[in-house]
Amino acid sequence: MMLRKAVLRVLPLGFTALFLAAPSLGSEPDSTPAEQAQTQQLNQNIAQTNAVADAKSAEKDAVYKAQVDRYQEQLKAYRVGQLNYKERAAAYLAARDRYIAAHARFHRASWPNSANQRLIVDTNDLLGADVHTASGNTVGHVVEIALIDGKVSALRVLLMTPNADVWIESPDLRFDSDKRVVMTNLDRRDLVEMSHYNY
Repeated sequence: MMLRKAVLRVLPLGFTALFLAAPSLGSEPDSTPAEQAQTQQLNQNIAQTNAVADAKSAEKDAVYKAQVDRYQEQLKAYRVGQLNYKERAAAYLAARDRYIAAHARFHRASWPNSANQRLIVDTNDLLGADVHTASGNTVGHVVEIALIDGKVSALRVLLMTPNADVWIESPDLRFDSDKRVVMTNLDRRDLVEMSHYNY
C-alpha cells in the first residue's frame, strides 16, 4: 500500500518534467536565409498582383462611373426635351386654335369669273408676283412658297403697308396666269390683322 502511494506521487512529477522537456507544438524551427528570401519574394509577388488587380478594378469603376454620369446627363436632357416638346406642342395647339378662330371670322369676297380655280404649281410664276385683293387693289408681293406633296399650300406675302408679312393659305388664293398676279379673297384689313399673329 505504501509503495503504491509513492509511485502515484512520482508519476505526476515525471509527466510534468517530460512535458517541460518536449518542444512546443506550436513553435517552428528558425527558417534558413533562402527560405526567408523565398517567402519575401512570394509576399512581393502577391502584393504586386493585388496592386494590379486593384488598379484594374479602379479603372473599371471609373469607366462605369463615367458611363453612369453620361447616362444621367442624357436622361436629364431627354426629360428637359420632353418637357420642352410638351410645352411647344401645347403652345402650337393653342396657336392653332387661335388661328382657326381668327381665320374663320375674316371676310372673304366672291371670286371674279376671270380667276383660275387653283394655283399653278410652277414656283417661277409665283415668286415675286404681285398680290391683289378680289377688288383689284395691290396689297403686296409673294416672297415665299410652302409646298406640300408638290402642291402650293400657302404663300408668304410681304404687305406694302405696313411693312409686314403674312401667310395666306391656298383656299384663299387664286392665280391669274395671264397677268401673273396672285389674287386673294381676303380683305386688306384682315391681312394686316393676320400679320400681327404669331403662330
